[in-house]
Amino acid sequence: MSATDDIIADIVTGDDPAGKREFLNPFDPETPTTLLDAANEMCRGYMRAERDDYHLLGEHHGEWLRLLDQERKLVLNCHRDGLKTTTVLCYILLRLEYDPGFRVIWAMNNKGMTKKKTDLELNRFVERNPWLTNLQEGRRPTDTIDLKEFGNGSTLVATWLDGGIDGDRAHLLVLDDLIKARGDGSPEDVREWIEGSAAPGVKDDGRTVLIGTRKRQNDQYQHYRSLSAYSVAEFPAVLEYWEQGNATDDDLDVRRPPEKYYSEVTDPWNPDETIHVLWPEARGPQWLAEKRSEMADFRFWREYCLTFIGGSGNLIQSGDVDLDVDQGGCSIRGREPPRKYRAGGGEAIVVGHDPAQSPTGDDAAFVVQLLRRSGERVLLDTHAEQGMSPSAIKARLQEYDRRYDPALIVIEDNGMQQYVVNDAIEFSPELRAKVTGISTSGKKHSWENGIPRLRNLVENGGIQFYRGHDATEDWIQAALSLELDDGRLSGHTPDLIAAWYMAEQGLRRFEYGQDDTDDVDGDGEDDTNGVSYL
Repeated sequence: MSATDDIIADIVTGDDPAGKREFLNPFDPETPTTLLDAANEMCRGYMRAERDDYHLLGEHHGEWLRLLDQERKLVLNCHRDGLKTTTVLCYILLRLEYDPGFRVIWAMNNKGMTKKKTDLELNRFVERNPWLTNLQEGRRPTDTIDLKEFGNGSTLVATWLDGGIDGDRAHLLVLDDLIKARGDGSPEDVREWIEGSAAPGVKDDGRTVLIGTRKRQNDQYQHYRSLSAYSVAEFPAVLEYWEQGNATDDDLDVRRPPEKYYSEVTDPWNPDETIHVLWPEARGPQWLAEKRSEMADFRFWREYCLTFIGGSGNLIQSGDVDLDVDQGGCSIRGREPPRKYRAGGGEAIVVGHDPAQSPTGDDAAFVVQLLRRSGERVLLDTHAEQGMSPSAIKARLQEYDRRYDPALIVIEDNGMQQYVVNDAIEFSPELRAKVTGISTSGKKHSWENGIPRLRNLVENGGIQFYRGHDATEDWIQAALSLELDDGRLSGHTPDLIAAWYMAEQGLRRFEYGQDDTDDVDGDGEDDTNGVSYL
């Protein structure tokens, strides 16, 4: 513990909020307190009311705080679960407390996220740190989700993607995890909101920060870091995987994360080797190994290592996927998938849905697949999202029904996922008639009609993809990560692939009249009886 930490620890036990506030001012050159010291004290205050253990913020969090405070235009990419939003909130609160008249715009992806962070979490931080005297609820002339005015004239405007921004121009604009992996519209539309609505709300000498986790190869972070006005900082959880995935980039040396913030540890996947991790005390090798075991490798590389490494599975080969359809392959190039499509004569469209087992676990995933008269499958759309509510799932299925008029909507309903079957949501009779639940225990490994048959479809051009379409590329990366071990699927099955398997079972009904997943007892009868879900 540093001398400053010792002093802070002594002050914590006292009853002098004003004295503590004065000492913890990181912007006063007369105090020894740094931004990291003050942020750690805020986190201590917050966590005293929580049941969970916690770790002090690391030195790299101090670097994030420095960048937030000094860079005029910044792209800051941080790995998932790295406390990036906590760090941002600490910095914003310190500025609002100690800088009278300071104005902040804090933008997130959606209204629910904004309410949680800028209202619920902010109020908890302030209430549990009474030394933030200017920010206490009793000293706010205005206190809404969208706008908070504080006792010293500082203000916080909270907004979300496509939301409005009112009031005077700000000294600081923070775009915090503004984009999701899917569902935010085209990159151009997102950029139009940033540059047409958010950025004009910043003073000429103000600062703009984009902070978050990489989502797609052509996401907003990629665009803005290519602009000379922006500084770039990247902090992956594992340094070696970041280097591997970015090895061919021209600006690799410029973007390389500062090695001084990384610690050498035993590689949990190769015990005879070592890797360098960012925060070994809290996000060490065993923690990372557990996270990797819970998801497809391509998602781990993207969300924890900030890179896009191709799938390393052995079920299908990228060469087969990349071959053009006019050469007998799978890739349709130069065209977008149709936004709307109706099955023609001899065709069928099926939507497959794999529900999430928990709001904070797997993604809820959807796949829309077309069966052509000649037997080829065509992937029309996919979607994967964490934390979808039943109403959001209903809305997504209704949207697909409107766009594609599918013949079937096939749902995975095993085990814990039965919660979807029992959810009290009312659909129109027409849509309800299309929804069927299928139990798949053990059958997804079948070479005849399980996920492994994807190899035969790919090798023979039996499944086709619109290349360059973000949702389709996500599905392809998931498929390339599939591994076989002794003839069976090994490891975590990506949610998008599980949803595709559901759609495939529906299409096989149209090809052969019935799929094997329904014949649970081997009597040749359809035992699901058209089980309705939702």
